Amino acid sequence: MNDKPNAAELLDIARQTLLELLLPELPPTSKYHALMVANAMGIAGREISASEVDLGRELEPFAALYPSDGEETGGVSPAERLLELNIRLSREIRQGGLDADRAGLIYALLQAQTRRRLAISNPKYLEGWGK
Repeated sequence: MNDKPNAAELLDIARQTLLELLLPELPPTSKYHALMVANAMGIAGREISASEVDLGRELEPFAALYPSDGEETGGVSPAERLLELNIRLSREIRQGGLDADRAGLIYALLQAQTRRRLAISNPKYLEGWGK
């Protein structure tokens, strides 16, 4: 079975074809729309490439924040578990239910999530982050 190119690679090939071959041939009134499509294809490709391992790493800080939760996930995927924990954290932040002792954990967690999301949606922005 041949699994190359994979979905992310196919999107990248299509995106490069759009940018390099089709875009120059389009009338000026259509170029902006083609660039938006290319950008969406790039984001989708990076999202596909984000693996379950990356999501597992993103779950790690939650274990320190909510140690009593344990590893019980009830067959829930890492993406679904991450969503559940983000909803819980958001609710607690809105309700003021977090103590100051966990502020450092929360800050590190939110910063890691922001970096992961930027790596998908706007990786160029990360190049200057932290300098």
